[in-house]
Parts: sequence; C-alpha cells; structure tokens
Amino acid sequence: MDLLDASMADSLWIGLIIGLASLVQSLTGFGFALVAVSLLPFFMDLQLAVTLVIAVSMMANALLWWYHRESFEWRRIAHLALAALVTIPIGVVGLHYVPEHLALQLLGVVILAYVVYSWLQLSLPNLTGRSWAYAFGAASGVLTGAFNVGGPPIVIYGSCNQWSPQEFKGNLPGVFCVLSSAAIATHLWQGDFDATLWTQVGYAAPFFMVGLGLGLWLSNYINAASFRQFVLILLGMISLKLLV
Repeated sequence: MDLLDASMADSLWIGLIIGLASLVQSLTGFGFALVAVSLLPFFMDLQLAVTLVIAVSMMANALLWWYHRESFEWRRIAHLALAALVTIPIGVVGLHYVPEHLALQLLGVVILAYVVYSWLQLSLPNLTGRSWAYAFGAASGVLTGAFNVGGPPIVIYGSCNQWSPQEFKGNLPGVFCVLSSAAIATHLWQGDFDATLWTQVGYAAPFFMVGLGLGLWLSNYINAASFRQFVLILLGMISLKLLV
C-alpha cells in the first residue's frame, strides 16, 4: 500500500509539473521543456522524463503554432530546422550511453547558461549568415535529442537576428514541432516509447490542457515579462540543484 501511495503521489507531482510547464509556455512563449525536464527527474527516470516531455511538448507546440500561425515564417527557421534534423539522433543515442548523474549535471549547466544569458540581457551581434543558422540549429538538435531543451540556441539565434516578440511566438513553436517530430521518430526507433510512457502521457494530458488554457487566460492580466523573470529565478535554482 505504501508503494502504491508513493506511486500515486509521484504521478500527481508529474501531472502538476506538466501543468506548470504548459502554463509557463502559454504565458511567456518559452520554457515548457526547460521547466518540465528540469523538475521531472526528481520523480522519474531521466530517460522517461525526456520522452514524456517530447510527447507532450509536441501537443503544446502544435497548438501554439496554430494559435500564432499568422506570425510564422518558414524562411526564418528552414536552415535551423535542417541542421537540427541532422544532429537530433546524436543527442538521442548519446543519452543512452552517458551516466544519468553526468547527464543531469550537463542539463544543469545548459539551463544555468540560459538563465545567465537571459538575465544579463547581453548585447548580441547580428548573425545573419546561413552558416550561423546551421550552427545554432545543430546545437539545438543535439540538446533536443538528449533532453528536449533545444530552445536556448534558437532563442539566442533569434535574438541575434532581432526577431520581434510576435516572431518568437510564431517561429519557436513551428521549429519545435519539426524538431519534436524528428526526436519522436528517433526515440521510437530506439524503442523508448513503451506502455509506461503512454500511461504517463495519458495521465499528464489533462494537467497540460488546464495549464495551457490557464496561461492563455492569464496572459490578459499578468505582465508576461515579470512572470518570465520569476521563471528564470526558478530555473536558476533548479539548475544549481541538478549540478549539486
């Protein structure tokens, strides 16, 4: 009975984390995978956490892509997506061979680097060449395959190319849909999508929908920039915990 109660408690926490992550994504335009992947390993295996987030984030990005479809420009993301598609399998396969404690520390480094970059609001150069798109896309692909946190390289690239807030909201879900599709295909090939995963997806789906709807509603009343700073503080604390 104690084991059953613990399992139910873990499932509840997993659902709440998915709900929180979708709320953050719909309210600020970023952060679903960063929030979910950074918190879920406290309640489940990292490999399972990554595949769960990939499956659920595909739904999140598809809905947000449709919602912001008028701001989407394929030419803005084409070279990013092409490079990422090549490198996603590297991240997926690599996760199977890297010890989990090292993978969690690497994840902590990635999240902390993104928090520092976002917090400092650094003045970035204008990187418009196609080679830069391939470089940032390749980095995003590796991180997407390994942890499904391929957002930071894309965000940095978009900032370097002076994307507007609406371009971010339209282009990010678009490129993440492409990347998530490729990551899902690679994980299926690896045999990572099993009955346990689909059970967790089914349990987390209602929490995801509530969080997404709540975030879209709250966006009319809450300052997204202030909430984003709160999320960055939370991610910074989580990244330090992962490193320790």
